[in-house]
Amino acid sequence: MSGLLQWLCAVAPIVLLFLAIGVFRLPTQRAALLGAAAAAVVTLTAQGGSLWLLGWEVAKGAWNSISILLAIWPAVFLYEMMVRASAFPAIRALVTGSTEDQLMSILMFSWLFSSFLQGISGFGVPVAVCAPILISLGVKPLWSVMITLAGHAWANTFGTLGLAWNVLAQQSGGETGLGTLVFTSALLWGCNLAGGVTICWLYGRGKALRHMAPMLLLISAVQGGGQLVTALFNPTVAAFLPTTAALLAAAACLRAGLYTKKWKLGSPMMEQTADQPQTAGQPIPAARAVLPFLLLAAVSVVVFLVPPVNALLGQVSISLATPETITAFGYHNPAQTNYGQLKFLTHAGAVLLITVALSWGGYRKSGNLDRDSFGPVLRATVKKMMPVSLGIVFLLICAQVLKGSGAMEVVARGVTQVFGPFYGLAAPFVGILGAFVTSSNTSSNILLGSFQASAAELLGITPGIILTAQTVGGAIGTVLGPSTILLGTTTAGCGGQEGTVLKKLLPFALCLVTLTGCIIFVATLLA
Repeated sequence: MSGLLQWLCAVAPIVLLFLAIGVFRLPTQRAALLGAAAAAVVTLTAQGGSLWLLGWEVAKGAWNSISILLAIWPAVFLYEMMVRASAFPAIRALVTGSTEDQLMSILMFSWLFSSFLQGISGFGVPVAVCAPILISLGVKPLWSVMITLAGHAWANTFGTLGLAWNVLAQQSGGETGLGTLVFTSALLWGCNLAGGVTICWLYGRGKALRHMAPMLLLISAVQGGGQLVTALFNPTVAAFLPTTAALLAAAACLRAGLYTKKWKLGSPMMEQTADQPQTAGQPIPAARAVLPFLLLAAVSVVVFLVPPVNALLGQVSISLATPETITAFGYHNPAQTNYGQLKFLTHAGAVLLITVALSWGGYRKSGNLDRDSFGPVLRATVKKMMPVSLGIVFLLICAQVLKGSGAMEVVARGVTQVFGPFYGLAAPFVGILGAFVTSSNTSSNILLGSFQASAAELLGITPGIILTAQTVGGAIGTVLGPSTILLGTTTAGCGGQEGTVLKKLLPFALCLVTLTGCIIFVATLLA
């Protein structure tokens, strides 16, 4: 088989997945199943894989999905619980009571609060939580998903307490030094500002930008600049601390009377009247309404940032033992005794479960929930999460099969050979490709981090520069992640519109990743 034909076969499942979701608008779980089936066919034919290899890669993909499902099920349950407890109208009242500036209210959740949630949890939690709140503020469901995805994409490298960055360091063999850290943080700062600017532009074009410019610059300095400074000392909290500081800075501005006066435009993203979630239960004070978020922050700090607690809880883990496999063309997957180690008690899902339990107890005690509330909340969660879960499982199986068969490496090497010394232009697109396939910058770095480092060395480019391109491209690419989009449309009540979200966010992602590629290319020339 010629190199070109093998490359076309290797890239076919990815193209099929993109077309199925973005063009034919198939439900994500069906599109992902098609992608996984195509990946299996490519593995057994063009990649020279055996049924034994395919079976183990499918098992690995299914195993990889567990860590995501453990996070998003309690996240959606938390949302349904808050709907049942009438929390969202109270949260809406809290924000609108602090400011009558409609755009400021939107930015508080689509940019600031979503970034905060990404800093401490990730795994789709920001869009699952913030999209419904934005709907209660009057944002159209589809728009609520899109602006939330655009608003927190920048935090997808150092978010989830630095998970994607730590993975990149592991996969690249320690090539993520101080220079790489600074360069990555600087480019992500630009993505941060771009997210806020994009939300304002979509709301009201130039008039909205002029109105909100001082706040955009202030918050971006705290979030993006704060991440750069914090990363120099501790990458684990490089997103968490500055996003927390940004929320406090915004609250201080509102208390000082800035952006509190009535201001709004006839924006295409807004409903004529706010479409608030259906609620049950007694009226709830604003302080009690935000109780789950306060608990989430507190539990996250204790579990993740208190070393004795983290070390103790981290002793409980489970993993797979996988055998060595090799394709007919020599692509080798070494045996692993500890594949995909999952530390349940220090996982984001455990933090969310603790938050759910404590919040449920608080709402029960206050009378906002009763003993009959659990059934409806659970049924609503299951109804939303079954198709989402299937989509995630099939997507990660597709991704793992492509990786384990060597198809992903074939795709990436083809791009490398085409671009040669201009590879810096293409490197962020490799990152965005991995993030699109897996809906995760962490998974993208796992898939492609070692390849990017090897490609840089082969081409004589400083590896740290290309690794920056990989993780920044992956962070941008999370706005296109099918499973994350599916989670957002599900919680926002606009299921089936995933293709529309993907197409509308594609220009945003392509503009950012193209600009990133140009900067990376210049850096390779100057290095």
